[in-house]
Amino acid sequence: MMAPMKLLAVLACVNGLRPPANTPLARDTRAEYSKESAGPQIDLLAKQHRMTVMSVERAKLEVYAAYAPRIAELEAQLKIKELEAQIAANGAAPANGAAAIPIAPSAPAVPIALPAAPAAPALDFLEYAEIPKTAFKPTAPYKSAIRSVKRAIGPDAPGEICHVVVTTEGKLPYVEGQSVGVVPPGNKGGKPHQQRLYSIASTRYGDDGAGDSVSLCVRRAVYVDPETGKEDPAKKGICSNFLCDGSPGDTVALTGPVGKGLLLPESPDADIIMVATGTGVAPYRGFVKRLFDEKTPANDAFTGRAWLFFGGPTSDSILYPELWDAAKASKPDQFDLTLAISREQTNKDGGRMYVQHRIVEHADEIFDRLDNGAHFYLCGLKGMQPGIEAALEEVCDKKGLVFKDWAKALKKDKRYHVEVY
Repeated sequence: MMAPMKLLAVLACVNGLRPPANTPLARDTRAEYSKESAGPQIDLLAKQHRMTVMSVERAKLEVYAAYAPRIAELEAQLKIKELEAQIAANGAAPANGAAAIPIAPSAPAVPIALPAAPAAPALDFLEYAEIPKTAFKPTAPYKSAIRSVKRAIGPDAPGEICHVVVTTEGKLPYVEGQSVGVVPPGNKGGKPHQQRLYSIASTRYGDDGAGDSVSLCVRRAVYVDPETGKEDPAKKGICSNFLCDGSPGDTVALTGPVGKGLLLPESPDADIIMVATGTGVAPYRGFVKRLFDEKTPANDAFTGRAWLFFGGPTSDSILYPELWDAAKASKPDQFDLTLAISREQTNKDGGRMYVQHRIVEHADEIFDRLDNGAHFYLCGLKGMQPGIEAALEEVCDKKGLVFKDWAKALKKDKRYHVEVY
């Protein structure tokens, strides 16, 4: 049994974990900031600070709850030690038959009710009757601001891809599958730079459900001189580097939204087959969040199946893996993910595995779904389109179909969606 001084030291440390009596879990700090004087960035910092305080306080409660039984045990041992010390100070332990000094049992540990994680809010305030039209043009863009920039791929992935969140204040409505333009700052030859279009990587409600932001998936474009092996700053991508180097509060000129060719099916029971490499997965992130993650009418109504074919050079190159895992966990029978990792997997011929090889592997099921009304989506670099369509043509030949006629029929039925850049 521990000596009294050691017990006191342990309890002193543990008592530091006890939540203060009659103290709210986290102080609302929003009143300490002035929107008028500090702007939206400070409001965002206040929100982040408030969430951090709540996380720390919650962690304290969780630790205390876990150690509550041990705390009670230590307190009981300390009481026994104190009584033994008193007896020893009085000369001796009670003789046989003498009345024993009553020792009150320690009170049972009181269970602590931890605050439940807030339930995801139901989102239905941006269910548009019509597809949003272009609200801002390059000649008069919407002056927005960067909210956050985060690296979106792992350390072993080549290059750099960033997830960029830009505020819209609800003034640039859009839906999943549309694109927005970014006009980079500066000029060339005295004229403003041309806009660069980016597929939207969020749902209409944004990443936080507030409906006041848009997310972009941006690959930093660099040029490496083949002779020197060094990057040439003069030839780097102007817009992608501007966004990837951005900081919260930096001004961004947005245009759009544009696009109607890559939207979700109107029918909630239609299957969707999505094919992408790299940043081409951006619109599919919006699709999957809307159908599997957010509490939206679309999520509730969706009874079809979603199948994502996604390719990258390494495992660390796979974007948004947590979302795909969550989608599979939430509706196991409605979501499938098939990866093609070129530097880590081999195809049946022993060469590198690319998305088109996966298409051929699963051709029968893909075509069965397409025969039953599924929609086919292809998004990414132009260089991937010939390989994917060659794989589809190979399957068509085996099935006695003419690829051009087959694809034409799907396009006429608005079930063949392609967006390459």
